[in-house]
Amino acid sequence: MANILLIEPAYKCKQPPLGLMKISFFHKNILHDYVKFTKGKLPDALSETKWDRIYVTSLFTFEWKVTIEAIEYAKTLVDSTDKIIVGGIAATMLPNQIFEETGIYPVCGLLNKPGKLGLPGDECIDQITPDYSMLSDVDYVYPFNNAYFLSATKGCGNKCGFCAVQTLEPEFVPYIDIKKRIKSIEEMFGQKKDLILMDNNVLRSPRFNDIIDDIIAAGFEKGATYTNPHTGKVVQRYVDFNQGLDALFLTEEKAKRLGEIALRPARIAFDHIEDREIYERALRLCAKNGITELSNYVLYNSEDFSGKGKKYHADTPADLYYRMRITLDLLDELNEKYGQEQRIAAFSFPMRYIPLSAHERGYVGSQWNAKFLRAVQRMLVPTQGKGVCSRSFFEADFGKSADDFVRYLSMPEKLIAQRGKISATSRGRSSETEEQFELRKKYWKRDQLKIERWNMLYSMLGNEQKDFINLISDNEYLPEKVLGISSNIQRKLYILYLTTPRLVSFLGMIDKKSPTYSMIKAFIEVECPELYADILDMVSESEVQQNYVFKNYINFFGRKGIADLLMRLQTVDFAADKQLSKWAEISKKEGIGYIDFELIRVYRRFVDLNVLSTAEHEAAREHIVAMSMVDLAAILNVNIKKFELLLRSAVDNEKGQAILQKITKTIMGNIQLKLANFLREGI
Repeated sequence: MANILLIEPAYKCKQPPLGLMKISFFHKNILHDYVKFTKGKLPDALSETKWDRIYVTSLFTFEWKVTIEAIEYAKTLVDSTDKIIVGGIAATMLPNQIFEETGIYPVCGLLNKPGKLGLPGDECIDQITPDYSMLSDVDYVYPFNNAYFLSATKGCGNKCGFCAVQTLEPEFVPYIDIKKRIKSIEEMFGQKKDLILMDNNVLRSPRFNDIIDDIIAAGFEKGATYTNPHTGKVVQRYVDFNQGLDALFLTEEKAKRLGEIALRPARIAFDHIEDREIYERALRLCAKNGITELSNYVLYNSEDFSGKGKKYHADTPADLYYRMRITLDLLDELNEKYGQEQRIAAFSFPMRYIPLSAHERGYVGSQWNAKFLRAVQRMLVPTQGKGVCSRSFFEADFGKSADDFVRYLSMPEKLIAQRGKISATSRGRSSETEEQFELRKKYWKRDQLKIERWNMLYSMLGNEQKDFINLISDNEYLPEKVLGISSNIQRKLYILYLTTPRLVSFLGMIDKKSPTYSMIKAFIEVECPELYADILDMVSESEVQQNYVFKNYINFFGRKGIADLLMRLQTVDFAADKQLSKWAEISKKEGIGYIDFELIRVYRRFVDLNVLSTAEHEAAREHIVAMSMVDLAAILNVNIKKFELLLRSAVDNEKGQAILQKITKTIMGNIQLKLANFLREGI
């Protein structure tokens, strides 16, 4: 009996690794080996186990890094790389690159021929029963788990330029009997709730009617139910052609047959605007035949492609917008027609195109840019992966026109996220206190004013709009770029994209004698004071900050900046000891004599020991805000003896008194010297 380890790299995925599940069944039930499955690395308790063979699967090529890490990890668990077998999607798409990086040449394609694993009995692993029991080896919970994972066909035949199926499943197999496989799974692992079919183009099959008959015979007719064996609860069963249904091959008869099964949802891709007529016809056929939940993947960021016997152009942001709106328009039409009998829902899922050879997700199509791609991701956050299904949300998030959409794509990401209304009962905020909500509301209101300012400036761009979009296209907003912008409108707009730390860095780059200084200062203080509030937050609230923050702040905003900072600190009685110490050091280096933060720290010591009377305390606070250091020193000097007595009495044991007495002398000497200097010289 051999020790077999199955590794799925630590990427996120919705479905369990079907290939590994079949290999697990083969080793457990045919070769009678010990099999262990892990997601990522093994638990420490198994890290010393000697493995006779390790299988590493792979998914998409853009998960390259984590896949290579899994293979390298496998190498540490065996004494020879001959014991490691790599397979799966990425391995099949880029076998030579896998070999170059790891020294292991993968097993490519399906395990549908004898000898692909080099083991006795591996005649057709692809057609074997999946081992559901192996999933209990890991804590990872797959969103799709209580289901039969099967295929009624293999391959596709369309050979679209953007699709990997022609490499993964090059031969079209028109029919596979799923009934026997379902029976086998039930006998070994119990009944499953749903049926997920991995077919890439089931509608192309000349035996489509046989496939529908098999689905019905397996207990997945329309309205089919499933009884949970643990709770006894009866729920609806669903059939999901997870890879989608090709609208090109959907006929009246096939739509009628689909309406006979528990299909949810009908996934119909709308990858290109050129397919509009075919797509709309498919949705109408579905609705006519009682299929009420529709879902469409909307490919974007793609290039020019050929497929289905024609050419497709590289899509644009406007193409994405129109395809989503077409679905909503069609949904309104269908619900007006069938609303009394059946309510139809249609969900759009924008899906970003990534080349088949890409090692990461960063590819940018010729009609897109990095800024726009990131903005789409940000716009989809509120859907929580459920797709766009309502016109009200679509128009609020994507706009009422393609021009609106481009405008929103151009908006700073932090402002995209703050559009819309604020609610105290937002999802995920059930534990939010009233105080926390009010604080969030304050920042939300501030962002609404920034959005107004951004919209006004963006509308003023006119012929400069294209240049500005090019300026922000890389989605990297650097302070030094602002100095190279000649247009004042674009400069102001670009500042709204800078994070607060980068904005503060930018302040230190500006020559105070240049016209730029006056323009930027007026923009931050007068036109968009919300930016100034952000800066003031950063300076006053951060205990740990680099020297440049305060230095740039006081040099740019001068005495007014210090006054505003002191007003902000007054609300917490100037309790910012670490900041005061740092600011004192920087102020001294910068030659600032109208404020002494060390003296304010002394005041804080008096407050800590409750030395001052209420009237003296309030007077001291007023003198600090007014930057009247002489008057502050006078109040402290009057109370110096009381301070010393209270300081000495702070420790009541003999040893502590002795130590404190020495320290007190030093403290008092420093304070008295400082107060004397203030009273003698004045400021």
